[in-house]
Amino acid sequence: MRTTGMALALGLALFLGASQAAPGAGEDADPGKWLKSNKSKVDKLAKEWWSERPGTRFSDWDEGKRAALLERAAAFGPLPEFDATNEKVNLNALVELLWKPLAKSWPADIGDAEKGRVTFETPYGEAWFLLDTTKVKRGEKPALVIGLHGGGEGAGDAAPARGTWSTDGTMGIFPQGIHLVHDTWNTVEGERFLLTLIDYAKTRLNVDPDRIYVAGFSMGGTGSWFMAGRHTDLLACSMPCAGVLMASPKSQVASPDAIQALQHGLIPNVRNLAMYYFIGLSDKNCMPGTYLYVDRLLQALKKADEGGYEKIHFSTYEGLAHAFPAGEPAAAKEFMLAQRRDTFPEKIVWEYVADPFPQHRSGEACARIVKRNFYWLSCETPVDFQTIRAERSGNTIRLTTKGTAHGAQGITVRLNPQMIDPAEDIVIEANGVEVYRGKPVPNLADVLDSVDARMDRSMVFDRHITL
Repeated sequence: MRTTGMALALGLALFLGASQAAPGAGEDADPGKWLKSNKSKVDKLAKEWWSERPGTRFSDWDEGKRAALLERAAAFGPLPEFDATNEKVNLNALVELLWKPLAKSWPADIGDAEKGRVTFETPYGEAWFLLDTTKVKRGEKPALVIGLHGGGEGAGDAAPARGTWSTDGTMGIFPQGIHLVHDTWNTVEGERFLLTLIDYAKTRLNVDPDRIYVAGFSMGGTGSWFMAGRHTDLLACSMPCAGVLMASPKSQVASPDAIQALQHGLIPNVRNLAMYYFIGLSDKNCMPGTYLYVDRLLQALKKADEGGYEKIHFSTYEGLAHAFPAGEPAAAKEFMLAQRRDTFPEKIVWEYVADPFPQHRSGEACARIVKRNFYWLSCETPVDFQTIRAERSGNTIRLTTKGTAHGAQGITVRLNPQMIDPAEDIVIEANGVEVYRGKPVPNLADVLDSVDARMDRSMVFDRHITL
């Protein structure tokens, strides 16, 4: 939802904020006193922020308004150092101040459920989904499962997905594809629809952002693999059962040897994600070739990267056609419920795809989402096929880049007290050369910016370094 001017606006805002630091702010300030003295000002800023934020992922921010609000946030000056171990006064307390007004003002574009169905308007026409809250115990902060239906051209129904993926202990969202085409969930509108639903669930339904699962069978499996690779940082687990991946010369092939190229920007990214899926070797609807090809890639990646790709459970079934094998999806759901997101992984692999298949169509109502944030990394102007590998070890961060526009220049590292020792310097090495050494200053603009990026109270950062 951010555009290329946002990083410059945030940088300017942080510069202005540092030059207007309030007395007593910074590392020597008392966090409790800071929160108390600034509570009303933070609340006012948050109300304005959420009133201006677009109501769904089908609309983009007004750049000027967003930049002006970030400047106001930065004008609070350096934040005190919030102790990550202090349960009463930590960064979460500040996030709650920002979050509190949200439930009353956002998202106004999505109404209430009527008989378990929620409907809202998009530039592509009416969108709707089935909402199941019956599996959640009162008072719990629930997990969320998004169940994607199968189908194809002119076919697809949310109701069977609800029957398959509804799970005790989880909130359930089961969307109906806006346009029923092949690969409905991978389209521009499909991706924006699913991101809207995740935002909605984290705000209106108060689901646990560290326990969000996406699951599907057939076309729903294809969409679940797409979300797993493209938006890995939003998920705890993906179950892309009996689907395909976009491949050349075609996706429907029985053998992995028939594949010349696979959709980039997905497979390497699932290093830290839990996945559970399968394919029948006699499946004619979603032929097994692409999944077998992916398995080869994942096994090679795992072998070359100690500690990576370890939570991926893939099975093949001899003689199985387009159906669930015995014991499924019960075993998949049991696996799912045990998973939590690796919110701040020590190592990240991010391969970028600018316009995945099916590609954006000329004259379409919305452009393809530009994904600028991936875990604790950001890149304001990502380049198709670029790869960034990042590893944290204490306060040292090592980046390796390939295919970016200017090496590590323009990459942003986002941090919080949970990830580092704020009393010591941060050292960043890029492609074997030290490019930064210092102490980035915590700032309210960083907190607000990171909460907004994912509508997420868990993956929050209060400082950044842009190379």
